[in-house]
Amino acid sequence: MNAPPDVLVIDDDPSVREWIELQLRRDGHGVASVGDGSSALREIEARPPEVVILDLMLPDVQGVELLRTIRGRLPALPVVVVTAAESIDLAVDCMRLGAADFVQKPINKLRLVTAVRNAREREALRSRVLASAESAKEASGFAAIVGRSAAITRAVGLLRRVAASDVTVLLMGETGTGKEVAARALHAESPRAGGPFVAVNCGALPETLVESVLFGHERGAFTGASDARPGLFERGHRGTVFLDEVGELPPSMQVKLLRVLQERTVQRIGAAADRRVDVRLIAATNRDLLAEVQAGRMRQDLYYRLAVFPVTMPPLRDREDDVLLLAERQLAQLGQAQNRRFEGFSVEACQALRAWRWPGNVRELQNVVERALLLETGSVVRLENLSDEVVCHWFEMRGEAVPDCVSCGERATPAFQPAPASVPRGEAEDQEIRTMDEEERRIVERALRLTAWNIQETAAKLGIGRATLYRRMHAWGIARPGDQPLGPEVGAP
Repeated sequence: MNAPPDVLVIDDDPSVREWIELQLRRDGHGVASVGDGSSALREIEARPPEVVILDLMLPDVQGVELLRTIRGRLPALPVVVVTAAESIDLAVDCMRLGAADFVQKPINKLRLVTAVRNAREREALRSRVLASAESAKEASGFAAIVGRSAAITRAVGLLRRVAASDVTVLLMGETGTGKEVAARALHAESPRAGGPFVAVNCGALPETLVESVLFGHERGAFTGASDARPGLFERGHRGTVFLDEVGELPPSMQVKLLRVLQERTVQRIGAAADRRVDVRLIAATNRDLLAEVQAGRMRQDLYYRLAVFPVTMPPLRDREDDVLLLAERQLAQLGQAQNRRFEGFSVEACQALRAWRWPGNVRELQNVVERALLLETGSVVRLENLSDEVVCHWFEMRGEAVPDCVSCGERATPAFQPAPASVPRGEAEDQEIRTMDEEERRIVERALRLTAWNIQETAAKLGIGRATLYRRMHAWGIARPGDQPLGPEVGAP
């Protein structure tokens, strides 16, 4: 099929069509032409042009009706109307229907060329703006949350369901799980996307400044207040306010925050009157806020105001399928920023990344990839350029001695301590590919041997709870030598 033309000319006069084609081709445009409305619609359906030149007097259809049909099918397609002097009122009606411009007969060459140029430039600009907006949305919307694991898919599904509303959302999860990324995605996908997104880490604010930062102050309200300043909620008017680590707010500020949520008003320090604010609140915490309520550190009424729609961002250890996706994306972004091209990670590096438990979650993974990029001289990131913790864990998991060139030092405790000579080293590494369940059981059994079957120490080394360890031992029928084996449960642990 031929490529679509730049301009489609619709005119029943062959000599006029020929003249218009000639002028536009001389100006560098690709042109096609037809003599009636039905042919025009077939051409537009088959090969949509960038601009249409439409004569209002056609043999088979009124030009106004054809314009209305074209606008209905392709609303963004610019249409330049050609009309005789006595039909100016009709041309004005066409402009009201969405025509991009009109050219009066007899046609002036310069006027024709200018109208087509302007129409194409406006359409090109519109396309760039839409592409830029889509790119920005992709960078800050739900597409920015990378992952296809069941855990992250569940979380994103919940976020999508609440994005269009003004409901207060409480994002829960460990540090580094991407709570702020989720908050920005919610804002970008909401009707408030055109408004401000204002974020603050409540845990980073000195207690003496919390009220001023959140609610603002008037001039002279306290020593050093030389100017009046709006607070976070005023700056977030008609947008979204994100309170990170909301569990760190002192009790006195919890009362004021509760009033904002109930009344949608704020009172600056030193002000006599309240100010109305229109904001959507998103809060985040790495604490168990119900436990904080029970301990008396958080008001119960504030908790229920914040937790209208709670969503937990899963830790990276529960997103094993996403580790390499996140690492590859980070590598591509950093490589582009530094004008370097990487093909990816070596097989050993991939295995090591997947095996690590990622106590620092996505943020830790980003740091590991950035470090590897700075050290790597080739196009493939090798195992030895990952962090010492990740490399040590990989060698020890395989039952191999850590090379002398790798030393964790005081930076972190490896997940497994090197086995003493009297302790069996476990199965020698071979070329067999085991299932994840088999590999996990092998790791647990080796960890139990290395800790002399100390359950508490083993659970700590593996980064899981004792109950989880007991449950998996029971499922696999693992028991200390000499003890009665536990009967395996049905199904995976």
